[in-house]
Amino acid sequence: MNTFSVLFECLPLFAFVGFGLYFLLTAMVPTWREKGWKHWKAYGWNPPMISNRPMNANSWLVQLGFAKPTKPIAEGDFDEKSALLFYYALGTVFLIIGIGGLALIVCRSIT
Repeated sequence: MNTFSVLFECLPLFAFVGFGLYFLLTAMVPTWREKGWKHWKAYGWNPPMISNRPMNANSWLVQLGFAKPTKPIAEGDFDEKSALLFYYALGTVFLIIGIGGLALIVCRSIT
């Protein structure tokens, strides 16, 4: 294997490591937190044959203005402790996936 093919295989895993670091730094450093960082929204799934609404709030029909975006079925704010725990857990999972995958690819390319 040459260097380019190994780096090309590692690109998605670098994204996992980047997202993991972002979530962990957001949880650890208060100045990284954006306004509304604790806000969450949940969208329900509407089968396309049953309802007239598009399946995705960010679909191309919505972006072109041909359809209205779906409304969230629930939304709210996490309390500070729950939001921090969620960001720590998500960051840890992304880092484990990214670093574990990178280690696997490097070990596989050495042999």
